[in-house]
Amino acid sequence: MKVFKRIKWAYVLLSVFFLVLGVLLVANPETSMVWICRVLGGVALAFGALRIVGYFLRELDGVGLRYDLATGAFSIFAGALLLWRAPEIASIMAVIIGLFILVDCVFKLQVAIDSRRMGASSWWVTLLFTCVCMVLGLLLVFDTFKGQQVISIMMGISLIADGLQNLCTVIYAAVFVKEVKDTVRDIVDDATAIETTGEVVDGDAPASGDVPPMD
Repeated sequence: MKVFKRIKWAYVLLSVFFLVLGVLLVANPETSMVWICRVLGGVALAFGALRIVGYFLRELDGVGLRYDLATGAFSIFAGALLLWRAPEIASIMAVIIGLFILVDCVFKLQVAIDSRRMGASSWWVTLLFTCVCMVLGLLLVFDTFKGQQVISIMMGISLIADGLQNLCTVIYAAVFVKEVKDTVRDIVDDATAIETTGEVVDGDAPASGDVPPMD
């Protein structure tokens, strides 16, 4: 459960960052892409440093399930590249964001399919957001827009949509986990009651006042 909480808050923070950046691009489409690259580079460096520090400070429980060191090193590399080559990367920033959104959509698509297979009722919300983000990602990758301001606005809309998608996924996952926990708790309570009283509530079982017929 601790792993789920860490993932949940990481998604929330990432989603808020995407929303803020998306709103900034939509409200100020003339914002320099070089400046955006440097901001992303600084965030990636800070995120990578935190992951590496967290790796060495945490205990070794579940070491095979966490990739803090590798994720941190990759984030630092990506952040340094964004800062060092900001002018060159700025020219293809729309394609990079589109690819990122498409990769994220692949994971979200599996989440939606798995949710439907498990009988979750709101799986279609994740699927709907995933399809919208996938279309926006494809438009950015294939560079179908003309003019830097139009591209900036579409990048902002795509980031806002992806941020909302992540927030919806987190909320949906939290609700689903709570439902599973409540179901498990009810089963445990029923099992405890049966073990304590020795009574089984079953429609086929004889009533307490009935006496089974003798042969």
